[in-house]
Amino acid sequence: MKSMQNSRSRVIAEVAIFAALAVVFDWLTLFKMPQGGAVTLSLVPILFVAYRHGVKAGMITGLIVGIVTFILNPYYLNPLQVFFDYFFAYTLVGLGGLFENQLKYALRRDTTRQAMILISIGALLGGLGRFFGSFLAGGFFYGAFAPKGQNPWLYSLIYNAAYVIPQILLTIVVLIILLRVQPKMFK
Repeated sequence: MKSMQNSRSRVIAEVAIFAALAVVFDWLTLFKMPQGGAVTLSLVPILFVAYRHGVKAGMITGLIVGIVTFILNPYYLNPLQVFFDYFFAYTLVGLGGLFENQLKYALRRDTTRQAMILISIGALLGGLGRFFGSFLAGGFFYGAFAPKGQNPWLYSLIYNAAYVIPQILLTIVVLIILLRVQPKMFK
């Protein structure tokens, strides 16, 4: 029983620490879009928790990041926009944890190539989750920013892809470097 409590406490501590790290990384932008959105390393800590502890822990980490990000740097049009842009989008990053068991199995078998593929797929899935939330917010609420005559959904697709795709690629590169340098961190 005590071991189970220690395990839960460890997961809670890691969620808190890596959520805080993701918020800090969200402030360190490599590229910022004019109407919001940026290329940052904020997905890395969320996915890291998801790889170590699964979807639930990853999604909770993402939700915390979304809440804190909104509190620290809010952009508010209406409650649904806030939900899609902050809570929904960041929470979906935790979906990368769907590959937790396969990743741990690959690491136990010392198949680094398979682990790199799983990390990449997980990051792609989590990043696409982030994109999906931002895409919905853009299509529903940011249509006024679209050029005259352009469909707001097409505008949202192009606008959000312009920063989320580079963010996903950067996230994959950083996670693979971490895996190569310190694979035990992912176990």
